[in-house]
Amino acid sequence: MPKISSNPKSSLKEQFINVTGVSPASATKWLDKYNGSLENSIDAYLEYEHNKSKQITIDNRLVAIFDRYKDQDNEDIIGIEGTLKYLEDLEFDAEDIISLILAYFLQAPSMGVFAREPFLRNWQEKKIFDIPTMSSFIANLKNEILNNQDMYRDLYNYTFGFLMEVPGQRLLPSETAVDYWKLLLYNNAAFECAKTRLAQWFEFVLSEYKRGFSKDTWQMFYLFARDVIAADPDSLSGYDEMSAWPSVIDEYIEYLKENGLLRE
Repeated sequence: MPKISSNPKSSLKEQFINVTGVSPASATKWLDKYNGSLENSIDAYLEYEHNKSKQITIDNRLVAIFDRYKDQDNEDIIGIEGTLKYLEDLEFDAEDIISLILAYFLQAPSMGVFAREPFLRNWQEKKIFDIPTMSSFIANLKNEILNNQDMYRDLYNYTFGFLMEVPGQRLLPSETAVDYWKLLLYNNAAFECAKTRLAQWFEFVLSEYKRGFSKDTWQMFYLFARDVIAADPDSLSGYDEMSAWPSVIDEYIEYLKENGLLRE
């Protein structure tokens, strides 16, 4: 097991994540379960993952692929350098939505990180053992997700946690939110008719709102974009001020009206 840091400035959650590669939410769950004992919670997590891995035999070819990219300081994760090399070998652009879909499929806990157990398990379950076949599979998965709104919504919701940079972070910066809304929504044909309204939303967020977004607001905006903006981009007739939309959406509607972008 990787060495636990003795640095008092390094929080228990940070250390748990550094050792295991899990998401902040998962780290909190394990630490709470073992009353904040870092050693006990890590031991229990590793035992759990070990027992789970016994249920499936991992092909040595997959282990070799993971080890090719693994982090020098933590053999149970692929870090940012390994991730970039992996994407290069897959012939994926790191800025393309296909790289986000790869992270989603492999249950990456955060940007630039792949954890050993889900990496090996997910590829093993698909019986895919080489880089070219991995690349083809994810390309096909991209098409499937972008044409299946249930799968797409799951990808969208996953993205919020994926973008959290530090343990305990609860708000997504507005600039990052806009970047990923563009990546997600502009790549989905269901929102093709809504691009003008979405661009107005992005402008409002960056020039007027200028605040971070909670997980709940991130998820609610997808429903607003789907059920109100894309459904009727001209008049946004599906908007009801009495509905329980986050306040930022109400502010956006007022912004449109005040700037002559939406009829009263």
